[in-house]
Amino acid sequence: MTSARSASDPSPSPPPPPDAAPPGPRGGRGTGNAADFAVDPLGFLARCAREHGDVVSLTPSNVLLAHPDDIGRVLVDRGGDVVKVRPGERRRGGTGFPLAMMNSEGAEWSRKRRRLRPAFRSERLAGLDAAAADAVARTLDRWEDGSVIDVHAEMSRLAMHVGAVHIAGRPLGAEADALADAVAAIMRLTSSPVRLPAWFPSPVNLRLRRALRALDTALEALIDGHRPDGGATALGLLLEERPAAPFEEVRDELATLLMSGYETTADALTWLVHCLGGAPEADGRLREEARRGTADAGGAGGYVAAAAKEALRLYPPAWVISRVAVRPVRAGGYRLPAGTVIGISQWVVHRDGRWFPDPEAFRPERWLDGGGPGHRYAYLPFGAGPRGCLGASMAVREMEAVVRALRARVRLEPVEPEKVRARPALALQPLGVRAAVRRERPGK
Repeated sequence: MTSARSASDPSPSPPPPPDAAPPGPRGGRGTGNAADFAVDPLGFLARCAREHGDVVSLTPSNVLLAHPDDIGRVLVDRGGDVVKVRPGERRRGGTGFPLAMMNSEGAEWSRKRRRLRPAFRSERLAGLDAAAADAVARTLDRWEDGSVIDVHAEMSRLAMHVGAVHIAGRPLGAEADALADAVAAIMRLTSSPVRLPAWFPSPVNLRLRRALRALDTALEALIDGHRPDGGATALGLLLEERPAAPFEEVRDELATLLMSGYETTADALTWLVHCLGGAPEADGRLREEARRGTADAGGAGGYVAAAAKEALRLYPPAWVISRVAVRPVRAGGYRLPAGTVIGISQWVVHRDGRWFPDPEAFRPERWLDGGGPGHRYAYLPFGAGPRGCLGASMAVREMEAVVRALRARVRLEPVEPEKVRARPALALQPLGVRAAVRRERPGK
């Protein structure tokens, strides 16, 4: 499921003839490519980039970009040549919350992003450390020394607690179950190799409908129970602006903030635990920094931050993103006509040996002493450009705070790590990550 091109690859080939189509498996035509992607998305995209280059035709209207030069131009596009949301696609159903910022475009998107930005400024993130410490303390009270835990389930509880405090101002009560069920239903749907229309009453679709109805009820209760906080939280900003936003807009925005924040952070934390389990030297260095309670002098943010960045490189929760060309654009010398769906896979570019030597290895040291990727747009776990994730700083800080608080007190010893696998759904979910809890002895 992995791909790595060497930093010693030859120089780029001459530009293609004018109006030439990009190469691709089966010539970029036929349903076979779609079937291969559905069965093994990570392996398929990795093979495409390895065998066909930096611009790959997957179907007549779908192209994969794998070079950071092209990725940067698409994601930082200032001319409006590409959009995230295709006109006419916004509707409730499937996995969509059409009134949320992330599903908006143009002036509407700008307005909604400006509204939420204050909730994610650095001074507002100071409370994350305290929320993380509280969540970890509650978690450790439940864990017995030697017990075996489902790491993703535990990290999900932690991330939900911390994220809800920051976004909604309080931990979730009964709403937590509805939120978790909705996320699980969406992940089942988006990981299925066969996607039936939303109207078809399949078991997956029916579960999703029930989960979304329950989520609506839970969010309504959360919104009704909000107490004015002067815009100190994202929910406060949504409810206290004037003129007041419609309930449906607040609901969609709150749903996406809570769901994306907790699921992607839980995934990232679980992958980090998995990576550390296979790298005892890195785990030991991280433990020492966590027990000191201060960042190592080896680099900005210290070793914990470097380990978090490296886990996000190897296992980015957002493993693929897409844009739609509304006017012709050029990439790698090829002309991509209007209507082309442009795919960018963090899984592929993060494991490219041209930008990351020894790309399959977990090496936090690559981020210390000013190190990092060999290209600005070769590392994009939270996207890039104007539409980069608004909550990126929150997610990273939460990861670091949770890991420091956990690792100072326990070691999570891998249990059957060979059974761990990645499930590429809406996020890159870790399956099968289990660990035995080992209490750290003071002074040891």
